Amino acid sequence: MEPCIKYEKQNNIAILELSNPKELNAMTTGMRKQFLELLQTVEQDADIKVIVVKGENGNFCTGSSVNGMGIRTAIETYDHMDLFATLILKIHNMKKIVISMVEGYSVGAGFSLALAADMVYASPDAKFGLAFNKLGLIPDCGLNYFLPERVGPYKAKEWILSAAMIGAEEAKENRLINGIFPKEELFAAVLEKAESIAAGPYYTNMMTKEMINKSSHRTLEETLEAERFAQTILQQTDDHKEGINAFRNKQKPVFTGK
Repeated sequence: MEPCIKYEKQNNIAILELSNPKELNAMTTGMRKQFLELLQTVEQDADIKVIVVKGENGNFCTGSSVNGMGIRTAIETYDHMDLFATLILKIHNMKKIVISMVEGYSVGAGFSLALAADMVYASPDAKFGLAFNKLGLIPDCGLNYFLPERVGPYKAKEWILSAAMIGAEEAKENRLINGIFPKEELFAAVLEKAESIAAGPYYTNMMTKEMINKSSHRTLEETLEAERFAQTILQQTDDHKEGINAFRNKQKPVFTGK
């Protein structure tokens, strides 16, 4: 079977599964193009509130397929990197919440792919790898942004320069992932998290993601202005009115995403 991205829709959840088990779900050029197209399709689906990204057969993603490595021209390398960069930006910037479910290996650009999501949950056997230094390369696909943002510059340099392989427990201790679940329970746990978020107020979730993603690049004054704008919009939504009514009546709110 050709490497691909499998797509499944469960209620308000889109599940995208990387399928290239022969290369531990390394992504070919075709997979990256398909992934980007699926994200664009899902983004336009009003029923979808949360996206779960996972890998097939017990591994998340080992980055780019080795086919073509070391023989690309400068132009081919630029185009190769540009496609992956577009994919990472789409995940990070899209309005819907994205959750990475990591089992086994998540290395190289696969590490970047995991961290581009809004939340990361892992199994105990998860391994996050930074082999770039051994190959005479720097991290790419956003790792130089995501990694120091989460663990700080000193730990990021230590891991990158030593080409570290980080286990699940160490990743959690350094706030790289949200939580660890037993392998046989991970998918159900991630789906439960996704369903809980999907049941929340859609526009509030959307603006929360944008607010936090941009917070480190804004001054306090800019953040306060963004908050004023968001709150002004959100107070006009049906979900806000539902939340207020439910609070007053001591009931659980039922949000519609409007």
